[in-house]
Amino acid sequence: MQLNLPFSTADEVQMLRDSNRYLEIKIEALEEENAMLQRMLFGKKSEKIVREKIEIEEEEPTAVPPQTIPASDTTGKTPSVKKKRRLSATVTKQIEQLVVPEEVMENPLAYERLPESCDKISRRLEFIPAHFELHIFRMPGFVKKGSRSKDKQDAPLYAKAPAGILPGSNMGASIIALALHNKFSLHLPLYRQLKEFERIGLEGLSEGVLCNWVRAASEALEPIWKALHELMLDSGALHIDETPIRCLKSDKTNGYMWAMSSADTGSTLYYWQNSRSADTLNHLLRHGMQKDGRVYEGAILSDGYGGYESWMKHLPEDQKPQWQVCWAHVRRKFVEAAGNSNDPGWSMKMVDLIRPLYVIERELRESKAPPEDKLKERMKKSRPIVEEIFRELTKRSLDTQNPPRNKLKDAIEYALKRREQLSRWLENPSIPIDNNQVERAIRPVTIGRKNSLFIGSPDAGQRAAIIYTMVEECKRTGTDFQQWLTEVLRRLSSHRAAEGYLSLLPGILNLSDSEKMGGKKVTL
Repeated sequence: MQLNLPFSTADEVQMLRDSNRYLEIKIEALEEENAMLQRMLFGKKSEKIVREKIEIEEEEPTAVPPQTIPASDTTGKTPSVKKKRRLSATVTKQIEQLVVPEEVMENPLAYERLPESCDKISRRLEFIPAHFELHIFRMPGFVKKGSRSKDKQDAPLYAKAPAGILPGSNMGASIIALALHNKFSLHLPLYRQLKEFERIGLEGLSEGVLCNWVRAASEALEPIWKALHELMLDSGALHIDETPIRCLKSDKTNGYMWAMSSADTGSTLYYWQNSRSADTLNHLLRHGMQKDGRVYEGAILSDGYGGYESWMKHLPEDQKPQWQVCWAHVRRKFVEAAGNSNDPGWSMKMVDLIRPLYVIERELRESKAPPEDKLKERMKKSRPIVEEIFRELTKRSLDTQNPPRNKLKDAIEYALKRREQLSRWLENPSIPIDNNQVERAIRPVTIGRKNSLFIGSPDAGQRAAIIYTMVEECKRTGTDFQQWLTEVLRRLSSHRAAEGYLSLLPGILNLSDSEKMGGKKVTL
């Protein structure tokens, strides 16, 4: 029997069908979001894709050839050979002790010693705890001969004590350098250091005193930090990124630690701001860090954050730097879509298309190709791949079966909207393909954020930025940060601005013999 429904009832049925379809799409999007959150909380952070497991499951089982088992092996397992790990240490002092058997000690005349070439040698590395030295500067008084009389006497002449980084403080540069090394290299919060100082013999300190040490050191290092900033603005390309850190004494909940890294030298500079607005770039990408300073003339690499575009809109056309968007962010979005969208196969197809771009860049980097050869290879091999990627993205974006909101569509729109910014590296050999260099430089800041939880004030954020900059520069040049900081703090008390500050940068400054790591490196 066929029912003749009224016109209004048919409309209601169609409306319910449309509503049901909408709810199905919404549920699917929520399931994807839930899966992504579960992966972020409990899954691996690595973006590497493991394909071996899938391939093994798809292959048919093959017969395993019989292996010959030694007759002496009763367990049926192949015996493993453990390699002894070789350790090395820089030894400042070597003490040799002669260990004689008790029989020889009791009756030495009954034994004859063999040549030294027959001696057995056993080595054991020991650690001698750090100790404090008290440096006393005695300043005798002097008067000119013949100036002393009953009626009149000239004022005595005294030399000035060596200037310190903290006027009126008894703490030397090495003590301050130790605290800053623990804080910014080892990420040990200041309040935890108080117990450590007490353990090694220094009592009576407070967290406020350690904060004063950080403030004094950062103010002394600021001219070196500014000199490094000017030096980095001469690079052909700069990586830029930022990460939020909670800030207590601020009008906003979070501040931002910006990081700028040179693609030419690898130097990294950190800069603190209370916001993520485009106004920050007016300081970071201008000479002198002034809003009216000359704009950086090279290329900048970043994620797809719109603040870079809004900042460049207010610049004259002849002053706009090139803006390259990171390809690693594009790949990352398709990796996320492969684990959360309704079409993981197509997402993996895009990941496979992006992979050859990185293979080409790795070969160019390993061969140390000159800029002109790098440009030719990119135009010949990389450009056709990029064009193929965007053809596939455009084709997929027109697919009406694709749900209106999911991870895959977000990844497609992210790439298509930034096509021009994703293609500039093809025409400029000084621009890398991604922003991974500065993302690696951000990691020490995030570790410190986990341990210290927050920044006390905006001023403290900028102090941390200055010191983090020096720590990373020491890592890049292979310089011991604690030794370098001790030497620099001693020199800065008498350093004249006319001498310049670039000579004090890590890797350029020659540490004195007393500050160098002495000893001989031995293998244990």
